[in-house]
Amino acid sequence: MKTDKELYRIFGVAPEWVFELAGLPSPGKSTLQSVVIKALERRADGVIVPKASDQSITVVEFQFQADDTIYRRTVVEMAAVQEIYPGRAVQGVIFFAYNSLDPQTAPWTQVVRSYVLPDLLQEWERKQPEHPLVAVFKPLLAESEEVLQRQAAGYLRAIKQSSLSIPCRRTLEEVFISWLEQRFKDKTKKEIETMLLGELPDLEETASGKDLIRIGCEKAIRAFLAARHGTIPAAIQERIAKLTPDEAENMMRYLAQCPSLDEVTQWLARSKTKGRRART
Repeated sequence: MKTDKELYRIFGVAPEWVFELAGLPSPGKSTLQSVVIKALERRADGVIVPKASDQSITVVEFQFQADDTIYRRTVVEMAAVQEIYPGRAVQGVIFFAYNSLDPQTAPWTQVVRSYVLPDLLQEWERKQPEHPLVAVFKPLLAESEEVLQRQAAGYLRAIKQSSLSIPCRRTLEEVFISWLEQRFKDKTKKEIETMLLGELPDLEETASGKDLIRIGCEKAIRAFLAARHGTIPAAIQERIAKLTPDEAENMMRYLAQCPSLDEVTQWLARSKTKGRRART
């Protein structure tokens, strides 16, 4: 699975999570930057620069593949970054996907801090089970695909209903869905969308069906019906396309009862009649 870009997107919108996860003192307001190191002819994507000049700059690496040079590379990047920011202290942090990926290269283990990311997230989940950071990593780290498939909608809801800023929530939603699609490569986009409608009965409480993974009520209804009943008759598709936002939201709630296509047709007919009366 593709991880690097998504990982830097997550911590780019909330650099403070790096320090919270690692149990390190917060440097205050910071930004995660991608720094071009000309001397090395490469780019360091995980450089956290605090606004306060007396706080250490942090070089962050996420290692999800075997690389015996990771410590040496991180140390070299730390030195190069310090040249770019003269007079600033620099520290290095590596998050490994698994403990077996850590080559523990001496003497650099005394210079660079290392952590096993799943272990940190597991501890975080124990303390803050509803935290969106726990949810967003589930497609990447969950061992059981069966459990992941069953609980995916709940994880997405944890992200969408969090108190994070809108840009942060949107980033986590996009990363979550991207990782989910990569984890279930054998499933179509429509099947993924249907998987994320697993919490449909709860939409009566949240009224957020039309926002679910930004596919819109109409598309969500079509995906749900197709998954349950196969081919959707053209007459039903045409009527769904004409639903008002309120009607579509009501239909999302109605579908929680998993009715037959005949019942769906009858419901749409009643909705159409009510709509005509309301407009007269």
